Amino acid sequence: MRSRKFTHPPTQRFPRQAASAAPLVTRPGVMLTGAVAVALALAACGSTSSSGGSGGSGGTGTINAGVIGPMTGPAAEIGNLMSGACYAAVFDVNKAGGVMGRKINCSLIDDTGDPADAVPNVTRALATTSNLNMAVGLESNTAATTIPLVNNAHIPMVSTNGLVAFDKTTDTYFWRMTPSDSQNGAAFVAWANQKGYKRMAVVFQNNIGAQGNEPGVVAAVKKIGGTMTTNITIPGDASSYSSVVARVLAGKPQALILAGDPQTSATFLSEYRQLSGGKVPPVVTSTDSITPAYFSAVKKVMGAAYMTHSMYFIGGYVNPSSQAFSVYKSAVYGASQIKDPTTILGVGVIASIYDGINLMSLAMQEAHSTSGPVYNADIEKIATGTPGAVTVDSYAAGLAALKAGQKIHYVGVGGAIHFNSFHNSPGNFSASGFDASGNPTLLGVIPGTTIQQLLS
Repeated sequence: MRSRKFTHPPTQRFPRQAASAAPLVTRPGVMLTGAVAVALALAACGSTSSSGGSGGSGGTGTINAGVIGPMTGPAAEIGNLMSGACYAAVFDVNKAGGVMGRKINCSLIDDTGDPADAVPNVTRALATTSNLNMAVGLESNTAATTIPLVNNAHIPMVSTNGLVAFDKTTDTYFWRMTPSDSQNGAAFVAWANQKGYKRMAVVFQNNIGAQGNEPGVVAAVKKIGGTMTTNITIPGDASSYSSVVARVLAGKPQALILAGDPQTSATFLSEYRQLSGGKVPPVVTSTDSITPAYFSAVKKVMGAAYMTHSMYFIGGYVNPSSQAFSVYKSAVYGASQIKDPTTILGVGVIASIYDGINLMSLAMQEAHSTSGPVYNADIEKIATGTPGAVTVDSYAAGLAALKAGQKIHYVGVGGAIHFNSFHNSPGNFSASGFDASGNPTLLGVIPGTTIQQLLS
């Protein structure tokens, strides 16, 4: 389905291929059908004639930034958020003059949030999209299958996935400026602890992104000397969770660490309210849920007062008072495709897509090439800065400095970027909430060092 909040150009979406053979395990917990395994094997052979392998200094035509995410299906709002951040970055890059004088475009690639769809869709896009020289998105539900495809095509990517498996990846073209799920889980506990809650019930929907938070939650609760009253995984979109709610109630939690899609969360909280006599503990969840769909679904059953005073959304931090954020905000409001800028600005984790496109575009400019194998190393140089580099907080400032013969150090919306040897830079965390109109509001900041201590 098409989002109500964004206007998109046609999305690259292809029919699901039928499975016909035994499943293949490529990473722990990821089962691929025979057809999907074949697609992976073909992609691994390195077909890059239409995408990452093209585009040297003499390249022509529009540069495509592939936005790989769920543009349709139950998780479509995530894809729409990713697209919004891309549109903002493209707005700024093109306004400044493009990359080596060439325009850049967001090319939406629908992974539907399902690995069975993602592999053939991404494989086809890699083979057929001209000048596909960078990629963003590649979220948790499909990252284990889409990232190898993009990496094998030699296309630099900035991923928003939270899979712990990528904390120590060896994928050359993978970059991540958002925390892993285990770090997110620890951040949930850190915020609950900061609010004075020591007894926490953990309820996660059975999907990759939600369940990936569990190890961090477990470790952090133990570290703070807290009590996990229950730890339950539930199926998504069930008609009732009354038996689960009864178990959670019996533990008398002070807070609920809840991760689920809008309908799952609404059903669970509604039944909790019914069975508890109207008393529902505060909820701590992910900033992935700061969406109009989540606000609407949960508000219907819990009311505006609960939404504005008892729900906390934890995720990657952006500094709204920084100059980089000011530039980002102007781009979000300036990009014509974005119809709900407040939602884009309220979800901090997707700002890494904006920063990522800026970084990759500046790296191309520095390398005088759009070829992944040529400009990939310049991503880290620009993010980290070299001796004598001038600090810049926008693509326009970076481009001007490069044209003046200077080396640059990019500090983006998410602050300073410190890639480790595995191309990860998690940063700090934020706690956000909803106002009465459903707009995100910043409630506080959780230092990254705090999370490291909880997981040490």
